[in-house]
Amino acid sequence: MNPRARLFTTAVAALLTVVPSVLEAKVRVMATVLPLGEFAARIAGDRAEVSLLLPPGAGVHTWQPRPGDVVRLAKTDLLLYIGADLEPWLPGLLKALPGGRLRTFEAASGLQLLEARDEDDAQEAGRGPLDPHVWLDLEIDVLIVGKIAEELAVIDPGGTDEFKANAEALAGRLRRLDAVFREGLSGCPGRDIVLAGHGAFGYLARRYGLAQRALYGLSPDAQPKPRDLMEAVSFCRRNNVRTVFFENSVSPDLAKTLAREIDGRVLVLHAGHNLTRDQQDRKVGFFELMEENLKALRLGLGCG
Repeated sequence: MNPRARLFTTAVAALLTVVPSVLEAKVRVMATVLPLGEFAARIAGDRAEVSLLLPPGAGVHTWQPRPGDVVRLAKTDLLLYIGADLEPWLPGLLKALPGGRLRTFEAASGLQLLEARDEDDAQEAGRGPLDPHVWLDLEIDVLIVGKIAEELAVIDPGGTDEFKANAEALAGRLRRLDAVFREGLSGCPGRDIVLAGHGAFGYLARRYGLAQRALYGLSPDAQPKPRDLMEAVSFCRRNNVRTVFFENSVSPDLAKTLAREIDGRVLVLHAGHNLTRDQQDRKVGFFELMEENLKALRLGLGCG
């Protein structure tokens, strides 16, 4: 074999050893909410393709899947979802899929979930619905991150060490942010998050010794009764509360109405389940949303 032919054969052999790893299909991961998707992407690195099931701006409680979403999910290896009735449309969507291929991870499974006791039917029954907004507790996020790494390792055992290392780094970042929250909210004279909307921030409030006082319960479709608004006005006046918070994904009109009654102001909080199109274009992520929440809480609770 002449030198040129030998060189060509050697080059082809080298390519053949590289191409399989390059062409090897990545793990396909889909998440129902932003935090799960972002955590998975950071843990998996280049070993997975991660996407969100919901389009930008869609509400996770009320979104309805289309036939194209079934097709997307049928190509997925791992589905990450919260559970605890956050995604009421999910059971029907999963039934439409062929069985046996898709692996699922329910983030709320095994956690001690908060009960919501501010809905009339729940109070009459003696037990409230379970609050699914677990990702707003950063220590719970640390637990979820570890479990996502384990799920990825089941599908892609070759990446186990990488997943574990990335998960540990991400857990460290979450713990640092948790410490910043704890320090930033520890000296606030105000401790009440008066929320003109549904009660999405119970885990955040519990984590930092605050009290969430929402005008209505966990359902984002609920409408407050006149007495609810009157009770909120009375509470704010008695306790010198001058800030009304509202969730970024809902209209601020109700918050403005309540703020006018107490001669106060309105500030936005991010539940963080999804991004608007503008936030997506600006490359905003879960950590940025949480940092904005901390700024709003410090301002609204009079933390200096």
